[in-house]
Amino acid sequence: MTVTWGLGDRVVIDDPEFFGYGIYYYDPTGNGGKRFGVRFGDATSAWVFDHASATQANYEADSVTVMTDSIVARYHDASLGLDEIGTITAYAHVNGDDLQDNLPVTLLR
Repeated sequence: MTVTWGLGDRVVIDDPEFFGYGIYYYDPTGNGGKRFGVRFGDATSAWVFDHASATQANYEADSVTVMTDSIVARYHDASLGLDEIGTITAYAHVNGDDLQDNLPVTLLR
């Protein structure tokens, strides 16, 4: 899986502990799905949370590429986990609080 987030509006917050980007999706009935994300703080990491199994996989910083207008994360052994997506939303957060949602995102499998 590869996820590319388009960066949202600039947000200025004094001394954040961490910030990041995420995407979540569910099937057309609102079940299943996963969350893919990237987190920046003391270290950079990417992660996947699977709702069906309530498990999380973490990926090293070399899975994340930061560019001037986007962030790309590669989840080498992850799968979409659904045959069809009904709801998908990309968001940005600071210290775990969502600040922006409906960011432009591309999800490739």
